Amino acid sequence: MSVFWPWSVDFLTKRQIAHDVAKFADGPDGPAMKLRPNTTSAYAPGDEIAIVDLESKPRRRERADQSTVVLTLATASAMATGLLSSASPTGVVGLDGLYRSAFAFAIVWFAGRARRWTWAVLAGTTTIVANGLLLQAIAMVALGMVVWSMRERPGPGTRYRRRLVGTAIAAICVPVLMMQTQGPLWRLTNGSVTDPFGSSALWTVIAVVPIVATGWKTLSRKRRRAIIANLRRTAAALAVVIAITGAVSALSLASLTNGLDETRAAAELASAGDLDGASVAFASANESWDRANDNLSGVWMVPSRLVPILSQHVQAAQVVSGQASAITDSAATMTSQLDPDALVVSGSINVTEIDSLLPTVDAFAATVERASERITSVDSSWLIPPVGSSIDRANEILTPAAGVIGASAEALHVTNDLVGGSTPSQILVMFATPAEARGTGGFIGSWAVVDGVNGQLSVAEQFRTRELNQLLADQEATLRTDSDYVDRYGPFDIARHIQDVTISPDFPSVAAVAADLFQQATGTSVEAVIMVDPFVIQKLLTFSGPLETGTSPTTALTSRNVLDMLFVDQYSRFDGDELARETELAALTTTLLSALFTSPPDPLSFAMELAPLADQDRISLWLRNDEEGDVAERLGLDGSFPRSDGDLLALVHQNSGQNKIDSFLTRRMDISTTLDTLRNRVDHEVTITLENNAPSAGLPDAIIGSNDQGIPLGTNAMLATLYSELAVVSASIDGEPVPFRSDTEFGVQTSDFIVTVPSEDTIEMTIVLSGLLELSNGYETVLAAQPLVNADVVSWSIQAVDGERLTSDSDEWSLSGGEFLWRANLEKDRFFTFELDK
Repeated sequence: MSVFWPWSVDFLTKRQIAHDVAKFADGPDGPAMKLRPNTTSAYAPGDEIAIVDLESKPRRRERADQSTVVLTLATASAMATGLLSSASPTGVVGLDGLYRSAFAFAIVWFAGRARRWTWAVLAGTTTIVANGLLLQAIAMVALGMVVWSMRERPGPGTRYRRRLVGTAIAAICVPVLMMQTQGPLWRLTNGSVTDPFGSSALWTVIAVVPIVATGWKTLSRKRRRAIIANLRRTAAALAVVIAITGAVSALSLASLTNGLDETRAAAELASAGDLDGASVAFASANESWDRANDNLSGVWMVPSRLVPILSQHVQAAQVVSGQASAITDSAATMTSQLDPDALVVSGSINVTEIDSLLPTVDAFAATVERASERITSVDSSWLIPPVGSSIDRANEILTPAAGVIGASAEALHVTNDLVGGSTPSQILVMFATPAEARGTGGFIGSWAVVDGVNGQLSVAEQFRTRELNQLLADQEATLRTDSDYVDRYGPFDIARHIQDVTISPDFPSVAAVAADLFQQATGTSVEAVIMVDPFVIQKLLTFSGPLETGTSPTTALTSRNVLDMLFVDQYSRFDGDELARETELAALTTTLLSALFTSPPDPLSFAMELAPLADQDRISLWLRNDEEGDVAERLGLDGSFPRSDGDLLALVHQNSGQNKIDSFLTRRMDISTTLDTLRNRVDHEVTITLENNAPSAGLPDAIIGSNDQGIPLGTNAMLATLYSELAVVSASIDGEPVPFRSDTEFGVQTSDFIVTVPSEDTIEMTIVLSGLLELSNGYETVLAAQPLVNADVVSWSIQAVDGERLTSDSDEWSLSGGEFLWRANLEKDRFFTFELDK
């Protein structure tokens, strides 16, 4: 006789029943039945009665095969999660991979034992949070498997099939779940709602807790007790680690606070010019940061690096304190050695002092740059908001500081090269006026040659434009430069009209042509070319102080009135007497430069004050021995036309009326951009509004005339060029189609338009562009600025089509209805990057 157990009875229950049956069958001569060891079967000595387990050898083999499949799926999912997920709970690369893999393995293993409704929670949550259409499609496959499993009726063997199905569902979902980036609320609302801190972890908890809770109930009591014992030991160890970390952090808090306060005080002293006090304060801050870093980086903190989340905060504290220590140490050394008064002695730049200071300044610049990079690297989504915000603020301070300090160090090198030798170096200075716009900024009105030798600068010669043009004609000068400049601007006869050399928007090209033409005209080879405009003159006057002009000694030229004088007043005062005006301007130039050379500012302060104007390309530098332009670029003075691996937009206009009317011009650009990543297509609609506020009377012809071209007074005549990677499809002015000429420059397409804007009037140009760009890695674009009297006002909207979504790390763009919006005055080139979330 045999009795079979139903498949639904678990092992412990069947074994207990078999034991009870064997005991009940005991007779006077001993046990009538015996329980087979480690089985759920009992037998009688004569086999008259047998209680047989349904899980016979074939069933046990089936269970073994099933376990193999479960382990295989769990292992595959763990490997995929470890490799594909970027979750970094500790910030330790190898350890994070192990944590991700262990988590995935555990969830997949539990899923086979969990209730079916928990699979729906896992698959549904994963579908919601999946990052992109591909991962959502994968998650929906798992959701379909859940629906299929719900429809299956119980029966022989379904228990094992269900376990395999649950395991497979989890194996699919867990890697997808662990690949979250932007939160689902952000994506589902097109960025209107931002997910709170830790939202990705919260969604993961929601998805897996039901799996673990219901799977836990199916474990044997022995296995539960073993797991609980291990969890208790882990919790005890974790409590010890947290206690040690908390104690060390508490001990370090005072040092961290003191270090921060002392660093701020040192920076204030340095800014106020008290370098001795700053050096002492930096040294004291360095001691505080060192103490804190020693505590936070000791061997006793190693266990904390193994604990998720806690490790990220410990690492951030270690890196910040360590880099702050390095910065304050280097700053203390530099401020102790730096003596601004020693940089300039008796009106000469102290070359010896600069030579001795350069290694220290270079070291400080490198330290600040390295600190910025290291602190940026520890900024993690695992940091709680107060800590993350502190890291962000540190980066906001350090990133521009690194650039300024690096530029200052480079400025010392360049100053040393140009001024420090015993053989004079010739520097050509060009004075541009954006009141008559040219590509690089403006018409060149006057020129000066500055000699630099043994630390001294002096004005060697000055030239008016008409003098250089006559010399160029006498020498039969020609353009001898790169083909791009010659091909595009050769017809403008720059070799006879050197004032228009800035017609190109790329200063390195302009400076090379200017240096060569100047050498052809005068025989002088210059080592450097510097271009400045009236806004730079305005800043220089803050160093030199007020200047008395030659013809009006009672009128002092200051930083407050110099712009009005250079843009308008000089032409009104000398209306009809061009020679007198040029003489006055030359005298102003000589007086200003001589004042600066007689009592030069220290190079560091000078560089920092001019940095914002360099960003706007209002002061640019070209060095003959800097063939690739690397030095000028590091200084931020290269003035080059921006290049882009993606898209580019730039509006550049040339004044063709030969007047100084552009100080009355304002330009507004409204750009609407759509991206189609399926076809790699980009479309722009650019609306350019040109408003001419110049009057038709009451000002000299030099401002509102047209140099005998017969254009009505006050009319602004220009050649406008739109640069873009895309081709122009159509163009109109005030609704009427207009012709344009297409060309290329710097590898991008150009479209030239002849435009006239009547006095006190406004016109509107609408230009449609379209073309193909590679968008698989996102959308990169550059919006280039032209240095004008009045900066462009730009409004830009960018949106993707076909359900694609854009993401941007820049907080300058606002998001409304799936459309990114940006509005600003375009004072400098702007670089933007967008990622596409499909």
